[in-house]
Amino acid sequence: MYPPAEFEFVVGETYENEKGLFTVMSIEKSDMVIRWASGEEARTSIQFQDRIQRRRQWEKQMREAKAAAKPAPPKAAGARRRKQAPPEP
Repeated sequence: MYPPAEFEFVVGETYENEKGLFTVMSIEKSDMVIRWASGEEARTSIQFQDRIQRRRQWEKQMREAKAAAKPAPPKAAGARRRKQAPPEP
């Protein structure tokens, strides 16, 4: 469903999930400890956070593609037609 992506988390780097921005505090085997700005910490699997990051990237790409494909709004009718000047006598 989501595009294949090599997403590598780095200790000390900041990422975002549904709860907000978080910093990776440590990585051990297949788990990592993350901390949100509120100070809340959680141990989570790298695989789970990877799926979240790839889904968020995919959603962003879909929003951008939709915005790029949106047709331009039609111009006002008066802007398309100009009145011709009456002929000079």
